[in-house]
Order: sequence, then C-alpha cells, then structure tokens
Amino acid sequence: MGFEIILLLGIVFSAFVLFIGGWLRVDLVGLMVLSALALTGLVTPAEALAGFSSPAVVTVWALFILSAGLTRTGIAHQLGQPLQRLVQGSEITLIMVLMIFASLLSALINTVTVAAILLPSTMELARRSGRPPSRLLMPLALGCLLGGPFTSISTPPNILVTDALRNAGLTPFAIFDFTPITGVIVVAGIAFMVLIGRHLLPQRSEDAETGYHKAIGASYQLDTHIFTTRIPKGSPLQGRTLKESRLGSALYLTVLAIRRKKIMMLAPGPDQVLEPEDILIVHGSPDHLQRIHASHHLQIESPDEIRDLVSQHLFMSHAVVHDPSPLSGVTLEDSGLRREHRVHVVALHTGDQKPVKDLRLHRMAPGDHLILQGEKAALEALSHNKIVSQLRFMSSDHMEMPAPGQMELMPVRVPEGSVLAGHDLIESRLGNAFGLTVAGIVRDSGLIWMPAPHEVIQAGDLLLLQGSFHDLEVLQGLQDLDITKQSARLSAELESQQIGATEVLLSPRTTLAGRSLASLMFRERYGISVLAVWRKGRAFRTGLQDLPLQFGDALLVYGQRRNLEALARDPDFLVLDETAAQAPRLEKARIAVFIMLAVILSAILGLVPIVIAALAGATCMVLAKCLSMEEAYRAIEWKVVFLIAAMLPLGAAIENTGAAQMGASALIAAVGDMGPRWVVAALFFITVLGTQIIPTAALVVLMAPVALSASAALGISPHLLMMTVAISASSSFASPLSHPAHLLVMGPGGYRFMDYVKVGVPITILSLVVSVALLPVLWPPYL
Repeated sequence: MGFEIILLLGIVFSAFVLFIGGWLRVDLVGLMVLSALALTGLVTPAEALAGFSSPAVVTVWALFILSAGLTRTGIAHQLGQPLQRLVQGSEITLIMVLMIFASLLSALINTVTVAAILLPSTMELARRSGRPPSRLLMPLALGCLLGGPFTSISTPPNILVTDALRNAGLTPFAIFDFTPITGVIVVAGIAFMVLIGRHLLPQRSEDAETGYHKAIGASYQLDTHIFTTRIPKGSPLQGRTLKESRLGSALYLTVLAIRRKKIMMLAPGPDQVLEPEDILIVHGSPDHLQRIHASHHLQIESPDEIRDLVSQHLFMSHAVVHDPSPLSGVTLEDSGLRREHRVHVVALHTGDQKPVKDLRLHRMAPGDHLILQGEKAALEALSHNKIVSQLRFMSSDHMEMPAPGQMELMPVRVPEGSVLAGHDLIESRLGNAFGLTVAGIVRDSGLIWMPAPHEVIQAGDLLLLQGSFHDLEVLQGLQDLDITKQSARLSAELESQQIGATEVLLSPRTTLAGRSLASLMFRERYGISVLAVWRKGRAFRTGLQDLPLQFGDALLVYGQRRNLEALARDPDFLVLDETAAQAPRLEKARIAVFIMLAVILSAILGLVPIVIAALAGATCMVLAKCLSMEEAYRAIEWKVVFLIAAMLPLGAAIENTGAAQMGASALIAAVGDMGPRWVVAALFFITVLGTQIIPTAALVVLMAPVALSASAALGISPHLLMMTVAISASSSFASPLSHPAHLLVMGPGGYRFMDYVKVGVPITILSLVVSVALLPVLWPPYL
C-alpha cells in the first residue's frame, strides 16, 4: 500500500471522527478535508476547486431558489395541502403517508427537487401537528431516496449504468427494469420506519424560524393562554357577531379561529356571525372565563319595582351640542357628563339625525343631538352652564323617539355570592365590557343616582342598569361558556400560508407613545389583533385597548399576513420577524408552476442537463418576480453548498490514488468462488460504503468497469451486477454526505451526523438483504 493511500485513509478517518463527534460544523470539516487534500498534493489545485463549479453544487443551490419560488407564490403550500389533512393523525400515519407520497413523486421528478418541493409543506405539517421537524424531515428524505430508482431516467446512477451497458455493446436497461426491485425496497423501507425506525429519530430542531416562534411562545406563555370554548345550542350568543358577543371587551379574550363543521376559519373578523356548536379557539386568561362560568351574577327584576321611584327622581331631556361648547371635539368618556355632572347620555344623533351606534368612540360635534337622563337639577345645570343648548324635557309619550340608540332602564339584583359583590363599579366592568351603565343603585330603600366610579357594589343591591336586554343576554350567554380544551398543540394550528403571528416594536421615531390602542383604532386601521404587550419583563393581556403605549413595548400581533406586511411599512412600527409579514405572491403562482414544469420536463426529456435547467429556472423565478434576489440569496442553504463543494474533491483523490479499484477488486476476488449472491453482496457492500463519502455519480463511474470486468471473469450476467451497482449507489441512507436530499433537511431538522447513522444503517442493511435475495431471481446470474 502506497504512502498516498495511507495519507488519504488518514484524512478520511479524521473527517469521520469529526463528523461523528459533532464538535465542529460539518461544512467546516468539509473545508478542512479540502485543504488537507490540496496541501498534501493528493489533488491538484484545479481539482480542489472544481467542486464549487460542479454541476451537483450548482444544481443544489438552484433547486433551493426554485423551492423558495414555489413557497413564496403559494405553490409549495398547495402541493402539500393533502398532507395537511393528516395534522390530527398519529405519527405512524404521518410518516407512512409522507414517505409514500415522496417516493411516488421521486419516481417522476428528480429526488432533490422532490425534497426541496415538499420541505416547506413538511415543516408546516410538523408545526401544525405539534411535532418537532426532526420527526418528519428524515422520513421525507428517506422516502425520496427509496423511490428515486423507480425508472432508468429518475436517478444519475440508473442513467450511468444504462449508458455503461450501451457503451459496452450490451442491451441497455429499459425504463421500467428498475421498478420491481425498487418497489420491494420502498415497501420494506417504509415498513421499517413505521415499526422501528421512528423510535430512532431525534426530538430536536435547530431551525431558526421555529426557534424564534418557540421563543415567542415561551415568553408569552401561549400554550397556557390559548384554549377552546364551544357555543352551545340555544345560547344567546348564536346569531350575534364576534363584536356583539363582547368576548374581547368583557373577558379580554381574542378569538383566533373558529372551527365549524371540520372547517377552520383563522383570524375571523369582528363581523363574523357565531353559530351553534362553533368551537372558538381563543387567547387570553382562562381565569376570566372560569370566574364567570355557570354563575348567575345578576338577576333581572320586574320594572314595576322601580317605576314609581324612577318617575319621582329621574327625567329625560333632549339637548343640542352648540358652538362653542366644552363637549365639542371630545368623547363621552372625556366629557365628564357622568363623572362631573351626574348625567347619563341615553342616545346620540349627529346633526343630520343619523344615530351613533358606538357612543364610546364618537367625538361630539356642534349640532349633535343628545338624549339625556338624570335628576332635574343636574339637567338644568347643563343648560345654565352653557354646556348644551336647547334643553327640552321629554314627556313619557316621547321617551321612545330615538329608537336606534334608545336604551332601557333595567332593574337587576346582585345576589349573594355574585362576583360583583365587594367590587367597585370600575372593577365590575359592566360599562366597558357589556355596554351597561349603572345609572343608579337602590340600597336600603334609598336611591343613589349616578354613583361614583369607586362606589362598592354590595350583595342585595338593586342596580339600575341603563342599556338594552340585548346586552344583558350577552352577559347570560358568556356565563354559559366553558373551557373545552387546553393543549400545547392548539397554537400550532393557528398559522397558515395567509395567517401569521409576530412581534412588533414601536420604532424610535414613533409618534404613538402615550396613546392607547383604542384611540389609535388599531384593529380597525390595520385589521390585526394585539394578543399581548410585553413590557418590563412581563406580558400584559388584559385592558390592552386602554393601555397607553410606551417606548420599548413589544406587541404580539396576529392576523392576515398582508395586513402584517402593511404594518411593517408603517414607520411607527418595527416588525421583528420579516418572514411572518410576507404575504404569498399568489398572482405569480402560475408563472412559478410553468417555470418548475419547464425545468422538470426539460431534464426528463434530456433537452438540457438538469444543472442548466435548474440554473435557468432559478434565474426565471427572479426575473418573473416570483421572489426577489435578496430572497433568493436567503433561500440558499450555504452550509449545504460548501459541504458538497468541499467534499467532491475526495472522489478525485480516491480515483487518483487507485484506492477504489484496489479495494473493490480485492473484495470481489475474495468472494468470486462463493457464488453469485456473495458477489452481489460484496459489490453492494463496497458500492454502498463508497456512497457515504463519494458522490454517487463519481462512484458509479468507478464501479461500473469493476462490475463489468468481474462479470466477464466470473461468467455472471453483467445486467445482474450493473443493477447491483445502481441499486447500491442509490442506497445512500447512512450519511448526510451521501446525498443532497439528506443535506437539504439537515439544518431544518437539526440533525447530527450520528442521527443519519442510527436510522440509515438498518435501512441500508435491509436494502442489501432484499437485493441479495431478489436480484438473482429477477436477473438470473447465468444465461
């Protein structure tokens, strides 16, 4: 054995130790191997750098860009949609269907292309099913590799051995000659993964985006604050919109999704109507719902009990906001009518007699008409102090005039045990939450009219609520709700191609500091919901609408990605995760499909090499604006590119030193007298061992002459041995270096070198056993 071979074996052994140990990044180890080969003279400088211009390397990074183009235009999502139906399925079902799907596609499309196309969908499937990507991405890669050799044109080894037979003057393989043996290996491989292999898969992910979302989930404790509740039949909430249900204002709950008859509606709008048996997926504090559930905190009394008392103390009047007036340009909350003047606004109409439905947000203007209720002296004082003009007391015959905004005075008893007892009016939130104003309190036969906000409610109090029975029914409906499910997997179902969640910061130049979300009309303006505000190391979830924003606040927002994209363009905000704020370019979907089909068909039909087709396709994706050049650069997994480019010269070194020929010839000579099956086993073993470090195309070029020579020397069918070379070269399961499909999933899955060894070696042995058993039957050794 020459010195060069000993030196080469030392480099290979050192690389394997570093790969297995995992102390250094795999791409750095690859560069170390490249440097060692060049410095020792085992390869020329031109051979050392040839990997960076290799068709395999160019094909891989071009396919990354093509895959990104399909993802940005929504095509990858559509291709993987059948898989998303398995979200609720078991891990066995997911792995089995994913591998079958991938292997069948690999029979038609280049293996690396299939892996690149299905990678985004598999990542989404993992996220939505609540499983680490590492549980599904390796089965995806293995499914692609198992199904790759189905036809004579589907993988490079098949093409090369077919050409080698033709060049040797022998009958080449037909297009479906590889199908029987490949079909059996696919079935055996999937069965192994389902029964045994899945137990060898790791539970980890090093994907950057997944890590970011996990960090958000941990910081905001999403798993404990996302739960479901069901709208029961006959509920007062059915037929009402989400806004009318007051889930947000009353219970501080944000409805993230509605599951209706197995259909998931993500990020529903405030006008979405609730139906019986709807399952609501909500975010908020479960305590608010649990506190109000199954309790009767208010009991409606007969209006007769208070009719005489009200008629003696309270009056209704009509008034107009004049110019100038202290009320002009302010909201009811800021007007002080209730707090300072002890007068309640029952209804409000604009100057052109249009009723104002949302009294809380309306800014009064000259000419507005007010329907006021209060004690006579308080009403007259408003006119005397020139706060309103044209004050006119209304008789009982005209009480119902402003019907659209008219509210009733309802007597409601606070029973013993009510959660309202012992809390003041502000804490009761009857006004902000339900639109019910406590106009008075009857206590010990006395009337407290327009009680102060800090008046404490006592058990037995009779509250005079100004509102409508509609609002009171909403309160009763909310009391019927209960938590039906609380699971860590719920949050994984809430994002899709169109819907996302991310964090938003106030920009350094913002003008919004000190203003509340309500005053900004944030939901109405941007169409997205604020789930929580992160401030000074803790998450705030309640009272967000009235919480003044501060510099340093982080807002967790949820909604349509196109709305997040619009928010990212607002100079007042900084979106931390740009990918979450990227809406798919659906209008470019057909162009992306056409480009991808052109790449695949041109390669299958042999019009141009796959590397040229992929390179041209990637260029067209950018030119057609399916994705930008910056997005194309970000889509490339540079670690994979450098690893392949750095390891390719190793094949040249093995060929230059004669190590491959020497080892293969010696092993085949050793088993030549033991029968055809031993020859098949030996040839399979040498070839599959080589695939772990040598590119399959280069290995087949090396092994094909050895197989043909052995066939001639031993009198064995050349088709049997060449089929063995092709199948074994495609059995590259046990190393991330053995095939680009493994490298594609290595980063997103967070896999280490030994993960591939644990799962890949048993499948390789299984493929060896099947080949040794069936190939001599399918291709008889002696003619």
